[in-house]
Amino acid sequence: MDEATMHDSVFQSSKVGVFSMFYRVMNHNAPRRYSQGRNFGVDRQQDFAADIVPRRPYAPYDNRMKKGSNKWSRNLVWTSKEFQASEGNRPRMNNTNGSATIKPPVIGTGYNVSNQPRKNAAYGPRSSSVSETRGWGSSGKVSPNKTKECVCKFWKAGNCKKGEQCQFLHSWSCFPGLAMVASLEGHKKDINGIALPQGSDKLFSASIDGTLCIWDCNTGQCVHTINLHAEAGSLMSEGPWVFLGLPNAVKAFNVQTSKDLHLSGVVGQVHAMTIANGMLFAGTSSGSISVWKATDTESEPFTYLTSLEGHHSGQVTCFIVGGQRLYSGSVDKTIKVWDLNTLQCTMTLRQHTDTVTSLLCWDQFLISSSLDGTVRVWACSENGSLKVTNSRRQEQSVHALCGMHDAEAKPIMFCSYLNGTVSIVDLPSFEERGKMFSTNTIGTITIGPEGLLFSGDKSGKLRVWSLAATKV
Repeated sequence: MDEATMHDSVFQSSKVGVFSMFYRVMNHNAPRRYSQGRNFGVDRQQDFAADIVPRRPYAPYDNRMKKGSNKWSRNLVWTSKEFQASEGNRPRMNNTNGSATIKPPVIGTGYNVSNQPRKNAAYGPRSSSVSETRGWGSSGKVSPNKTKECVCKFWKAGNCKKGEQCQFLHSWSCFPGLAMVASLEGHKKDINGIALPQGSDKLFSASIDGTLCIWDCNTGQCVHTINLHAEAGSLMSEGPWVFLGLPNAVKAFNVQTSKDLHLSGVVGQVHAMTIANGMLFAGTSSGSISVWKATDTESEPFTYLTSLEGHHSGQVTCFIVGGQRLYSGSVDKTIKVWDLNTLQCTMTLRQHTDTVTSLLCWDQFLISSSLDGTVRVWACSENGSLKVTNSRRQEQSVHALCGMHDAEAKPIMFCSYLNGTVSIVDLPSFEERGKMFSTNTIGTITIGPEGLLFSGDKSGKLRVWSLAATKV
């Protein structure tokens, strides 16, 4: 059987693992230090990860972004000593030991949800006290030091004759220390997931064009393309495991052991996935959320646990985990808040007027974006509910949020727009500090180790970025 025939037969039988066709090209004994490749030339140390096993719930500060330049945090739960809450929202301090007594909505194992109803509790009417600001920055304007707002279209085509005299930008980014190090072309349509599993030097990307690409991090070359014969709705990694969301199933592959699993129990196309408290969550087009429990048995690493039904009335688009809460966004314009201990929906947040596209946890806040063009910041009120404390309205739809620390360990957020522009803003001020650019809407942004950043756009182009680890 030639290679093309092998690719075409991957999904002819559910017994054939989607990853089984390329396991021989994987370097299961990948060195702990990546070599200086011409495209992924990043000298970084990465420890091998153990398989996902049931474990105690993470304490909030075990799950946050660790102090230092560009530390990797999959769930993007950050804290910042520099954060200055407004007087009305600042945690009150205990006079005895100086500890904050307010119950945080996003992080904090001490937060008690027992007084919340075990069914949907719709968030009340919109608060009239919340101001809605247009654009970024305290005045709603772009920072004054940003003089070039867009990339030269002739430069993108390779034929700008003005050179340095051109009034437009001749670069894919304008942020100190941020550089595009590789542009990987292998997909033809939207990239819905990018993953770099620990213990591997292979980068994975999945697209709605029905392909899964595996890239060599040392050379930047695509070493394998798998025809899925189905839309790839989501892709993520946790430890050595790679999870691929497909219609009515999740595929799981361990890059260290080559174990290939077909996780059933899903109804509909899987569009979002996350892992928390030793459980895998998969959100589908039907609005349901399937849950598997990780085990410590080699024969069956994941067992189907339950399906959370009847909450979202449309496709689940995104997840984020903060403290002992799971947040899910949907095309039904709502955000559901789930107790990870009981798997009960405790709140429904209703402030967006269109699809919720992305969720992010930072410090004691939940940040959400939507196709309605808004980015909203949620905080915990005195009665335990979440309410909007800040709202930023853009001139176009917002498609993705992502966060990391810059070279000076300051928190920054990436905010992707319809026109292919990604604003890089400071937290908590929301002042715009720079931009990234693409020829199409960037729908996927993934943080990698040691300052690496991956973006995938609607045309199928995957770009690798590096944020310098030195102060700039």
